[in-house]
Amino acid sequence: MYSDEEAAASLTDSSWGLPMETDRNLLIGVLALQAGLINSKQFVEACTLWTTKKKAPLTDLLIERGWIQASDVAPIEYLLRRNLEQHGGDAGATLVAIDDDVKRQLAALDDPEIQQCLTNVVQSEDHDLTLTFDLLPESRQRYTLTRLHATGGIGRIWVARDGDLGREIALKELRSDNAGSGVQSKRFLREARITAQLEHPGIIPVYELARRPDDQQPFYTMRFVNGRTLTEAARAYHQKRAEGQVDSLDFLTLMNSFVIVCNTIAYAHSRGVIHRDLKGQNVLLGDFGEVVVLDWGLAKLVDRPDLQPPTPLLIDEVTEEDIDLTIEGQMIGTPAYMAPEQAAGFLSLIDRRTDVYGLGAILYEILTGHRPFTGADTREVLRKVREEDPVPPHQYWPDVPPALETACLRALGKTAADRYGSAIELAQEVQRWQEVQRRQAEEERDRFFSLSLDMLCVAGFDGYLKRLNPAVERIFGFTIEEMRAEAFLNFVHPDDRAATVAEMEHLAAGANTILFENRYRCKDGSYRWMQWTSTPDFDQQLIHAAARDITESKRTQEALRESEERYRSVIAAMQDGIVLLDANGSIRACNASAERILGLSAEQMMGRTSLDPRWQAIHEDGTAFPGATFPAAVTLRTGEPCSNVIMGVHKPNGQLTWISINSQPLFRPDQTTLSGVVASFTDITGRKQTEELLMQTARKLAEANRQLQKLTPSQESEP
Repeated sequence: MYSDEEAAASLTDSSWGLPMETDRNLLIGVLALQAGLINSKQFVEACTLWTTKKKAPLTDLLIERGWIQASDVAPIEYLLRRNLEQHGGDAGATLVAIDDDVKRQLAALDDPEIQQCLTNVVQSEDHDLTLTFDLLPESRQRYTLTRLHATGGIGRIWVARDGDLGREIALKELRSDNAGSGVQSKRFLREARITAQLEHPGIIPVYELARRPDDQQPFYTMRFVNGRTLTEAARAYHQKRAEGQVDSLDFLTLMNSFVIVCNTIAYAHSRGVIHRDLKGQNVLLGDFGEVVVLDWGLAKLVDRPDLQPPTPLLIDEVTEEDIDLTIEGQMIGTPAYMAPEQAAGFLSLIDRRTDVYGLGAILYEILTGHRPFTGADTREVLRKVREEDPVPPHQYWPDVPPALETACLRALGKTAADRYGSAIELAQEVQRWQEVQRRQAEEERDRFFSLSLDMLCVAGFDGYLKRLNPAVERIFGFTIEEMRAEAFLNFVHPDDRAATVAEMEHLAAGANTILFENRYRCKDGSYRWMQWTSTPDFDQQLIHAAARDITESKRTQEALRESEERYRSVIAAMQDGIVLLDANGSIRACNASAERILGLSAEQMMGRTSLDPRWQAIHEDGTAFPGATFPAAVTLRTGEPCSNVIMGVHKPNGQLTWISINSQPLFRPDQTTLSGVVASFTDITGRKQTEELLMQTARKLAEANRQLQKLTPSQESEP
């Protein structure tokens, strides 16, 4: 069971994103209605009153009106908790079950939060579809409104459930404030009939036109397409462009959608229909590539074209004088997208080129992310439409394609004669730009393909090369035709074929090849090392690859390896100790003689610096030898070599070893940046011992000589 706090938390955590009070009060009212405590009229009246007093709980208003008792509140709260339990915390499932007439009355309330509730409510999969209205002759219940999708000038669209066919559809009906208007009803019926008779992939198909049995208000059903408007897509593109995250494919997709819109309008024109309200908001881009033109409520029938369509439009129950539903001097359309003749109210001048202007306005929005005209109010916008030219698109987007800007501004011509003669002409202009872009891309690709010094190729998963650039002849000596005539594995060195097959399997699994190396046979029978980078294209069953000839690099690497081996052999054979220090003074390498002389293993020396106290070094006079004065440290500090520096070092076993050190700086290729030091040292312990022995012998001889002189009588003392 849920506590009151848990029920409220469930509402707060819902995906609606609305304040908890709206969800809670609306659902409490729904449950009171379903429990029979109030009727639908009282429910709507209470919700209407609550929109003006949102700080008061809905239950307080119901008690104040005398429709429920204070003792009814606890059962309602209990029903709220039970309902949330039964629907897994899905608050929307409760709202789905409201009578459709009540939903319509709620939709008529001018409250954004309630409107959002109706928009976001989702049909629960296990909800019993019984609260519906009767539309079929056999009194079978069919449609259930699930959520409000959009509200326009004269109508609103619901997402509904078709119980007969078990599918989700869109249901459009008049807004309640327009239901009593004869003109709006006629316009609504005409929109439904015109839309139904325009059978084209770019126009949503109408399923049924009918009237509600209770109030005879018209509605029609059609395919529901989920997606976003062209306006939203264009603005999202320019937002990404401003942030430096744009993908060129996004713009091409927008332009392809625009061509589809042009062709859709051209089809409508061929049936004698002018849309008159073209704008990005009336073009829907479906989640799966659909492009549909919406809202034909302002459509106008014109004289038939020279080539009569096979099935002309048939508009019944609307008299000829009602067809236009407007009079000269009235404006019809959306101000920011209106053609000048619309903005001036010259309805007799409206023809197919008026829609061409609307298409130009859509193209302007694609190119800039802005409307063609803006202003402080409608009057200023209409004045600009009549009198001013739009801001050139390149002022919003410096890189706008010039050909598209020219086409856009021509379509937005102030007079019909300045514009393209038809929607098809505008579509063809855009398609010519697309063709130029495609051709330029192919030419650039071919130039790159031909000029690259690397081998570029397209191979098939069947094992044959499909396309090669001229570099192949320079590298291998074979002609392109000769390379394509054989399976490419035939050119691979026998020792490398197994690895190449494994790499092909790697590609077939969806991975890319990065720096794979193998040897390819040349026409003279030699082999060259190739380094491959490739990616699979499963749609075409192809592999796109680039290969660089690394034969010389391989030879250089081999020569360097051999040189290093010889160098290491020489170093290893030297009797002198060799130590390599990096720029930080840390030992990075040493030879075996260094280990022998110092009595340390290479592992014990790695990472040591001159400042390491474990050296226990001394001068010849027996005083300590500071690490900062070690020859390697001095060379690192000054960049100058040191020669024949005598130092005594105690081995780990305490034995004193005397060495003579030379240090030499190592520079980077710029010859100024010190990269390290190489130090060589000779074990002079034996020499030092010999010197000490000689010195001791010399001292003994000198002492013996003095003693001898004392024992020998001097010549003056003789008689």
